[in-house]
Amino acid sequence: MKIGGSGDAPKLRKFYRTASVTPVEGGSGWQVMLDARELKTTAKRDLHLPTRSLAQAMADEWNAQERDVIPSSMPVTQLVFTGIDNFGDEIDLIREETAKYGETDLLCYRVSDPAALGAQQDEGWQPLLDWAAKQLDAPLTVTRGIMAVDQPAQSLFALRRPLERLDILHITALRTLVGATGSLVLALAVYFGRISPDEAVDLATLEERFQLDTWGADEDLEASLAGKREDARSAGLILSALSRQD
Repeated sequence: MKIGGSGDAPKLRKFYRTASVTPVEGGSGWQVMLDARELKTTAKRDLHLPTRSLAQAMADEWNAQERDVIPSSMPVTQLVFTGIDNFGDEIDLIREETAKYGETDLLCYRVSDPAALGAQQDEGWQPLLDWAAKQLDAPLTVTRGIMAVDQPAQSLFALRRPLERLDILHITALRTLVGATGSLVLALAVYFGRISPDEAVDLATLEERFQLDTWGADEDLEASLAGKREDARSAGLILSALSRQD
């Protein structure tokens, strides 16, 4: 059975009773079964997952469905399908596009006004840049305002290095974190366990949350923040599940 991999795919009537996890027959890895049928991707590709934890996370989403199967309520399934179907044949391009975020990393662009927001950015962001400089050998230049600043080529190369060894599921999760935060440094900090996905989103959205505190409720902005948090949590769940050797 397959399901839409992204976007607002239409719901369909639930046609199975139970989703379960089983070893791949005659091979390695784990698969999700909908009753006796093997779950496949939107493009009908085999879904052979490297850890039982990731397969179980997907099965849990399918088991949580009630009368209808609602793709938007299964973010881990959506991300895994997107990675395998859309990125699998272009993994080098995806790595390159993800690495380019280091050239304009959010943490390097801070405001001078209002001063209170700038102080929050300094306090929240500088420790992550210090971490990147020390642990990843990637010191980055900080500026005030929106004018582009050139980053050291050696630092950009160092930020790119961890991406080179990532398989399609890891790079899909990392790319999702980058998209949710606008920062390759924050995404790598989650990948290496320096911060949680929620902490990454909190740091990435200091300006938006400052606006809410200053001007009051804004439904569109709050919905955008919630979407970023859900994306980051789903990506973080995938990374955590992939790290468990069970």
